[in-house]
Amino acid sequence: MGETHSKKKNLPGGVWSIAGVVAAILIIGAIFIAQTMQTNATPGKTAAVPQVTAPQHSVYNAELQPAPKADTVDVKLEIKETTVAIAKGVAYRAWTFNGTIPGPIVHVRQGQKVHFTLINNGTGLHSIDFHAAQTAWSVNYQSIGSGKTLSFDWKAEVPGAFIYHCGSNPVIEHIAHGMYGSIIVDPAKGYAPAREFVLNEGEFYVKKHPDGSYSNDLDKTLNGTPDYATFNGYTNQYLDHPLTAKLGQRVRFFVINSGPNHFSAFHLIGALFSDVYVDGNPANHMVGNQTITIPPGGGSVVELTIPNAGSYPILTHSLADANKGALGLLTITK
Repeated sequence: MGETHSKKKNLPGGVWSIAGVVAAILIIGAIFIAQTMQTNATPGKTAAVPQVTAPQHSVYNAELQPAPKADTVDVKLEIKETTVAIAKGVAYRAWTFNGTIPGPIVHVRQGQKVHFTLINNGTGLHSIDFHAAQTAWSVNYQSIGSGKTLSFDWKAEVPGAFIYHCGSNPVIEHIAHGMYGSIIVDPAKGYAPAREFVLNEGEFYVKKHPDGSYSNDLDKTLNGTPDYATFNGYTNQYLDHPLTAKLGQRVRFFVINSGPNHFSAFHLIGALFSDVYVDGNPANHMVGNQTITIPPGGGSVVELTIPNAGSYPILTHSLADANKGALGLLTITK
């Protein structure tokens, strides 16, 4: 029997040549695409993110305006999410009452009824907590959603310098975002005539975003390590725009500490406080104090009459916070 052999059919040389050319073209193309992708992925070659510019800062008016005379005072607070300046060049994504940090100063007299309305134009849950009010938390201090409104009445029964703030969880985050303000309740017979200022101390804990804006850093907030500290929401604003009074004029500061974490050690360099009312209540009277400790969520009223013209630094003697912006000037003129 003869042997059977399988026969291999060789491809013509021309076909192999064409296949080689095609393969080479494909390889070169793949290398080019890979290099192009690598170039586009190189850091710094991505499209630039439009940058947010800090809005022009308007000095917060610290002068206390007269309380309304009516038996019932209407107070309306609108929750707004907006960008505010908290230091030079720092655009902060804030949660606010009425668009400012702090919110508006509420000024009433002991015995007046407050008709309060809260309007939530924010995107999350928010609420109110008036430290001057005595009302059921489970009824009037509950959170409301976006687009909702809450109203209730309460009576200003105790005089003093108080904070109001958002009480929704986590409360520390809402306060750090800027949701706080001052409420002053005058005694029924009033305080003695004076030049009156309201200073609300607060801290900011921030993180920076690619667009150059800043927002609250909750981890920093929980750890109590602020980037900025302020009187009335902006670093050192009363250095550039000092508070003023006349020589021999009684000056009264309503000082509120919104925190959310640090104690204030309120002090004027070159002066002593002739009278101090803890929480602003005339029943809590001290005299001749140099520095007043105010806890987060607390307040005090301090009075002094300065006998010499000149400038007097206002600060917290918790000096790390003074260095971070809780600093101003009181200028006494003849």
